[in-house]
Amino acid sequence: MKKNILFATLVAGLINLTSCEKSKGKCELIAAKIIRYDCDRVIFQLLTPEHLGDSNWRDVQTGIRYENVVYYRNTCKIAALTKGGLDTLYVNVKKSYDASILTDCVQCEALSQNPPQSMVNFVEISKSPCLTAASEQ
Repeated sequence: MKKNILFATLVAGLINLTSCEKSKGKCELIAAKIIRYDCDRVIFQLLTPEHLGDSNWRDVQTGIRYENVVYYRNTCKIAALTKGGLDTLYVNVKKSYDASILTDCVQCEALSQNPPQSMVNFVEISKSPCLTAASEQ
């Protein structure tokens, strides 16, 4: 009887420990859907109730309106992850963007058609909601 109670306590403790570790992971990334690639930026819709980007932004190429839209300047980093697809990525957003941050590739300087006003830096970028060892940073 004591062995059964000890075993049940041990199992309950292990379950509790594993569930705590999952909640401590970096699962606080925001889903960011790519709307379009421009020459010098990638335009995203942040899928979060927190208002971080432009509200009621209109994509002049499609006529579709979006909420919570931002742009990110490192087109090469995003294209390397998505191969140019309109994927949803998971990001940690830094609202105050330092425009002096250099990208890791050559980018054109053409003007974007009606870009959103909200520029961001993504501190972390992943293809999955929780960062793993294989995720991009």
